[in-house]
Order: sequence, then C-alpha cells, then structure tokens
Amino acid sequence: MTSVVAELWALRDGIRLCIALKLPVVEIELDAKVVIDLVRKESKNLNNLDALVVDCKEGLKKILNVRLLHCFREANKCAYNLARRGTLLDQDFTVFIHPPSEVDLLIRLDALSTLYDQFVTSFKAF
Repeated sequence: MTSVVAELWALRDGIRLCIALKLPVVEIELDAKVVIDLVRKESKNLNNLDALVVDCKEGLKKILNVRLLHCFREANKCAYNLARRGTLLDQDFTVFIHPPSEVDLLIRLDALSTLYDQFVTSFKAF
C-alpha cells in the first residue's frame, strides 16, 4: 500500500465518521497535498484509485459545510501523535471517545495558540 492509498483510506473513513456523527461543519487538514488535489480535481484513470477518490468526493457532498486544507505534517502534532500510536494497535480503525492524554495536552496547547516543540510529550507504549 502506498502512502497516497493510506491517506485516501483515512480520509474516506474520517468522512464516513463525520457523516455518521452528523457533523454539519468539518475542517479536514491533510499533509498529503496530492490527495487534496485528487479529491478537488476532476480526474479519470487514477490507477486503481478511482473508487476511493469517488467515495471521498461523494462523502464530502454529504457534509453541509466542509473545508479541505493542506497542512504540513510538522504543524499537526495531534495527527502525528495519533499516527504513531496507531502503528502499535492491532486493529485497523479506532475511535477514541476522549483523546489520549498526550493528544489532549496538544489540543489544549493548540487552543491556546501556544508554540511548542514537536517532542513536547513523551510517547508511551500501552
């Protein structure tokens, strides 16, 4: 599986979760600009990516107000922390009712517009 395919699967699953939760306003940040371009542009013959791209596009239409933005990986420490955590999980998809403590701290720091080092939290295996 390529990183583009992995990003598309994650985007599709995230969109489906937003629809299931009936979220009317969603802002999606991806560090994979190529994925954003695939979803935004009218493309055909995407080398077996067609179905995933179409699923993402159709899902986005079901959300009342959605923004799809590029964000450099280094700027999204919450996603980076969750991705590292995900590499240790046995299941393919996990929904957290409450964010893990490390991510909760990062969310609070982001809400306060606090600048902090990428390695501000220590990551513990669980």
